[in-house]
Amino acid sequence: MNRFLRMTAVVLAAAFAFLLAGCGGSSASTSFTWFVDNIPANLDPQVATKAEDVIACENLYGGLVRRNASGELVPDLCERWEISSDGLTYTFYLKSGLTYTGTKGAATDYAITAEDFVYAFRRVFDPQTASPYAVEFSAIQNSAAVLDGTADPGTLGVSAIGELTLVFRLSERDDTFLSKLTLPGAMPCDEAFFESTRGTYGLSSTSTLSSGSFYIYNWTASGLFLRRSAASPLVNNLRLVQNTSNTDKSAAQLIADEKCSAALDDTAEATSLQSVEYSDTTWALLFNASEGSVFAVASLRQALAGIALQNLSVPSSGLFTEVTGLVPDGLTVDGIDYRDAAGDLLPTIPDAKALYMQARQGMASSDFNGVTILLPQGSGLTETVEQINGAWQKDCSLFFSVEEVPQEEFDARLASGKYTIALAPIRAEGGSVYQMLQQFAGDNSLTGLTDPLYTGTLSESIQRTGTARCQLLRDCERQLLEGCTVVPLAAQQKRLLVADGVEGLVFDPFTPVLDLTYTTKN
Repeated sequence: MNRFLRMTAVVLAAAFAFLLAGCGGSSASTSFTWFVDNIPANLDPQVATKAEDVIACENLYGGLVRRNASGELVPDLCERWEISSDGLTYTFYLKSGLTYTGTKGAATDYAITAEDFVYAFRRVFDPQTASPYAVEFSAIQNSAAVLDGTADPGTLGVSAIGELTLVFRLSERDDTFLSKLTLPGAMPCDEAFFESTRGTYGLSSTSTLSSGSFYIYNWTASGLFLRRSAASPLVNNLRLVQNTSNTDKSAAQLIADEKCSAALDDTAEATSLQSVEYSDTTWALLFNASEGSVFAVASLRQALAGIALQNLSVPSSGLFTEVTGLVPDGLTVDGIDYRDAAGDLLPTIPDAKALYMQARQGMASSDFNGVTILLPQGSGLTETVEQINGAWQKDCSLFFSVEEVPQEEFDARLASGKYTIALAPIRAEGGSVYQMLQQFAGDNSLTGLTDPLYTGTLSESIQRTGTARCQLLRDCERQLLEGCTVVPLAAQQKRLLVADGVEGLVFDPFTPVLDLTYTTKN
């Protein structure tokens, strides 16, 4: 799980509204527009993975619990819950009289019951579903056996007692279990309705039922338009559309021009808008350590890494900040702040120049022929590379040429290992610490170095939760950085900008979440 970044824009401004082109809205509605890379295509909550699909599901479906505008976990479709003293049994008592809502707010005969949650979790652990949420709920009793097909789905530790009581039984304590129940995979699914869709569940407005406060009003090639019956100032229209005509404008300008209500921004442009900063990317030096490479020698990598870190100045543009490891600040593992738990893992190399002289024994100058530093065009770090290159020339009499290439070429060469040194953005897709570290495991390691111990420890982390998982990931990161195939230099900052007058938005860039359940707009 990842920590939710909660924000409230508290500056009130003159009211404005958006015309809901293509979704039947009017200028009197209170709407929120969010640009997506692609129009949502799959609203099956048990399988949704793409950012636009997950955001749509967060607003379309209700769960047992939800985060409110203050970031607290509060009842959503349940009235209350109980947790046993050993933390292994969770009992939820659902609200009575709940029903699903159809397209355009049409009433349905489908009641929301405890059995719908049981069925949803059986789908999560059905091997044919291939749900990405199975790993998050691995603490549920018999989940691994059900997932690998060696146990009957009925043995899964999720059961209904009557229509309104739901019980989870865990095989091991998971102190972030409640928080995980906000994920789309934990949203209810009516078995009869699911079967009636004949394999098209969540793929069209007619094969989708809403259990949340919003429902589908229109779903076309122009966008997904959600609506709810809510009194102003609550936002009652959510538009998920593409930015097709203003791609040259900055996030701040798009908001100022009332094209959208909030936008992600990766510039250092000055703005008075409310913002939330975060990072999922660390720029790092990568040494190609594949067999036969001059950088297969660990002491040589460590020497050059030490000199680079000693002479590093993080750019003052506002886009970059210092790091204490490969994983940037703000990422969490099972609700635990990973960076706080792991601490500073940058290697300490006290006499890098002496280490270099030792590493050079038996090497010829010709061994360094063809060594270049590869980086993508427009990185904003050219000066940093030149600074490090200058330090290597001064301390080691080494000077490498710098190649700045288009992003597409850079990505292809990095993936194929056709580089000697690269300054690369290492991203934690979805805010996943595991995914960030996994890029350096196995035969497809970005640095060409295969370490069975590293790969084994990383694989073991999948089977653990909480502090134990953090510790294993920390061991991997420390091992990776001590070997100096990867040398973190700076984290790249990003931010969410929000229009004035918007309050109560629950935002998490990693899960991702953009939840408007409690959002108002004045």
